[in-house]
Amino acid sequence: MTDYKADKSQAINNWWTSPLGRYVLQQEQALLASIPRFFHGYYQLQIGATQSLLPPTPRPCKQKLMAKYADIEGDCTSLPFKSHSLDTLLLTHVLEFTDDPHQVIREAERVLVSDGTLILLRFNPWSLWGLKRLFSWQDTPPWQGSFFGQTRIKDWLSLLNFEVVTIERLLFSPPIQSETWLARFCFMERWGRRFWPILSGATVFVATKRTIPLTPITQQWQKRFFLRPLAQNPVSREKTNE
Repeated sequence: MTDYKADKSQAINNWWTSPLGRYVLQQEQALLASIPRFFHGYYQLQIGATQSLLPPTPRPCKQKLMAKYADIEGDCTSLPFKSHSLDTLLLTHVLEFTDDPHQVIREAERVLVSDGTLILLRFNPWSLWGLKRLFSWQDTPPWQGSFFGQTRIKDWLSLLNFEVVTIERLLFSPPIQSETWLARFCFMERWGRRFWPILSGATVFVATKRTIPLTPITQQWQKRFFLRPLAQNPVSREKTNE
């Protein structure tokens, strides 16, 4: 089983170096660079892919990549970090290629500080990329991965107290390996964002970890009557009227 996981991970890493894999990383890096406001805090970590997509920031910070032969090696379902230790966490197509995607989000919630930011990149099943996966041999990356719908991911995030701040879309060109044809279809990136954004090949979720206070807050309640008070001593009142 360990050898199988290692072979699978190596195949995914090799795909990132293919023409289509490089194109995906190029487009995602450009999009993330356009939203640097969501990358905040001192400790920023990326999991997945083979090159860092973390945009440079003018403020001093530590940006690390967790991947094989990278800054840090580890298991995304059991992150080697203390709880509440990271400010920003970028998951680059991690959910597609793990056996327990919900556990990955649990770990993300654990290691992020309060109001920390989770940025999640995933392939869209309702797109040309999803169609390609449907009609491909699903034994090679990225088609062997699980493409989760937007509603399911938002439900997972909501269950773990993440609030989705924004959703960005990209990859409107067809998933072809030819660099020449990818260049010819580059016009679809511009027109796709404008006219058919729901059919994007990939989606970027930006979510904030919201912490619910565990200690109830005591409030001073004012005495209010929602019903008219009952008359007291009705018998004695009748005697008075006599």
